[in-house]
Amino acid sequence: MISEVVWLLGMVVLVCLPGLCFVALFRLIDYVANDELIARVENGELRSGSPTRREAAGRADRAPSRSPPPDERVVCRACDAENWDHASYCWNCLAELS
Repeated sequence: MISEVVWLLGMVVLVCLPGLCFVALFRLIDYVANDELIARVENGELRSGSPTRREAAGRADRAPSRSPPPDERVVCRACDAENWDHASYCWNCLAELS
């Protein structure tokens, strides 16, 4: 009888504990979030270094090519991509350039 109660209690803990941990983590993140900062970013008051999706879509047709000038390039031996002369790693496959 006692072992059945212990088993039942253990099963209840194993079933409910992950859900309770998720809810607690979600509430903690909600508590820590700085709503004023989020509102300022959404209003465009704070600019990150990267463009928004809307800005990036508008610039897609006039984006510069990634290839370096002909006199300053190194060809990757792994993928044959052209890289800048001072690059340590290939921009295409991340292989080390030597």
